[in-house]
Amino acid sequence: MTGVDSASILAIVEQMDKIRDEFIDEVFEMMKSEIRGLNYDTRMNELWRASITENFLAGIHYLARNEPSSLIEAPAAALAYARAAAQRDIPLAPLVRAHRLGQARFLEVAMQHASVLEPVRQAATIIELVNRGNRLIDLVADQLIIAYEEEHDRWLSRRSGLQQQWISEVLAGAPIDVARAEKGLRYRFGGRHVAAVVWVGADVPTVDVVRLFEQVRSLISDELDPVISSLMVPTDEREARLWFSSVRTPDAARLRAAFSRAGIRARSAFGRVEAGLSGFRASMKQAERVKAVAVAGCGRIGERVLFYRDVAPIALMADDVDELRRFVAETLGDLAADDERCGWLRETLREFLARNRSYVATAEAMTLHRNTIQYRVGQAMETCGQDFDDPDAVFAVQTALEICRWMAPAVLRAQP
Repeated sequence: MTGVDSASILAIVEQMDKIRDEFIDEVFEMMKSEIRGLNYDTRMNELWRASITENFLAGIHYLARNEPSSLIEAPAAALAYARAAAQRDIPLAPLVRAHRLGQARFLEVAMQHASVLEPVRQAATIIELVNRGNRLIDLVADQLIIAYEEEHDRWLSRRSGLQQQWISEVLAGAPIDVARAEKGLRYRFGGRHVAAVVWVGADVPTVDVVRLFEQVRSLISDELDPVISSLMVPTDEREARLWFSSVRTPDAARLRAAFSRAGIRARSAFGRVEAGLSGFRASMKQAERVKAVAVAGCGRIGERVLFYRDVAPIALMADDVDELRRFVAETLGDLAADDERCGWLRETLREFLARNRSYVATAEAMTLHRNTIQYRVGQAMETCGQDFDDPDAVFAVQTALEICRWMAPAVLRAQP
């Protein structure tokens, strides 16, 4: 680049410095109007404006000196803002977009000043402005992303420990300082809550788990919109507890469809919507019982999203799987065997009893011929060995069959 062109850059820098305050005001207001999620609180707004100011100063400094890329460092205020955003769970995407938007506006204004130069100097000057500007934008953005992610990981680690402590105390049911607990968890116990347990299998890489849990949290929040607040506390590296404060009751069909569309590689168990601090505890207790049913069933029922209302009677019994297995064996006899034949005999008998012993209704429900249903029911009753004219025996059989529906194979007798 010739000396004349260097003089042109310096002239532009001088003009940019004269409009510093005006430019910063303009960019700050533009960002607030165009980017959602960053207008957080007074402290964050102060950090945000300081970040814009130092980015502007860094921009004119770099244009003037054109230092080597290895010497370029993100402004301290910009890094402080990125770290503060990480501590408040402000998403990274709008943060980076704000940075790029501000720098793009900086280049735009700089090129406007270049347009008043002599025509012979304009092209080379604008090319140099773009090259230097883009280099600065990328290098600073990379440093902001690293600062954010490192702080977010540290903050999650520290906060997770505090949250685990508070959650343990709250769920234990002992008297607590509600105000301190709400402050520590950043979640209020007033209003109505729905709790969920989310977990992933060993097929999901550990590095993907946190991102997947956040995806689940976001998806559920969208379906429950408006959500007053939400809370997610990891139980371990493959499970997390979630609470949502919302006036809406989850729509099972919509939520399952949303999970399916998003290809979520996680399973979720939901409690009922409950009110207040006691409801905060109760909904999670229900969700954990639903999870116990789902885990025992090994996913055979084909649902990745389960609700307490779907399995409430079974969930209330799910705490003692050994006792359930004993009850199923005593009630169903040889029909409690874990094999394919007994599986479809049990399901046919369950449908038959649920439909008031109607062969026609059962055939329609299972899309099978009436004779097939009749044969299977006869085989199931014979294998079971119960007296189906005894109402108490029939009730016990129906209960055992429902347990098998949700919790097989954990409650079945393994084949030798």
